[in-house]
Amino acid sequence: MGPAWSRLSGYGAVWLVFSILAAGLQLGLAKAGAMTGAGQSLSPWVSVGLLAAAGAYQFSTAKEACLSKCRHPLMFFVEHWAPGLEPAFAMGARLGVWCVGCCWLLMLLGLIGGAMNLMWMGAATLFMVFEKLPEIGRYLTRPLGVALMIGAAVQVVSVFSWGA
Repeated sequence: MGPAWSRLSGYGAVWLVFSILAAGLQLGLAKAGAMTGAGQSLSPWVSVGLLAAAGAYQFSTAKEACLSKCRHPLMFFVEHWAPGLEPAFAMGARLGVWCVGCCWLLMLLGLIGGAMNLMWMGAATLFMVFEKLPEIGRYLTRPLGVALMIGAAVQVVSVFSWGA
């Protein structure tokens, strides 16, 4: 395995750990009766919490710091370059941590629309890809935060309207 595969393996390992944790959360919510088998929220309060948290995170300095690394991965590798397989794995893992930092709450929104819903997750994936593009992404992050917070407010209103 060469250095490129080693970097990719480090990056993938971080995402694998996040995926396992997210799947555990989904299983826990399903066992609590707050989620369908397809990974869609049955609890309006879980939905409100995720929407509000994801919306607020879009305005955070942590999100901006993570995006600054993910929008320029080549610069990240130039800054942290070291020869060898282990340093390559570590570079990939470090970039993976920054990229998970960008997207973790947006990925957890899959628990609202359904983690098994290809349209929902496909749309989320496209948005996350565009958000990481340097020329486009900076115009998307905060408007999405506003939209998510509005979504949380609409969900709260609907809970009280329907008496859930």
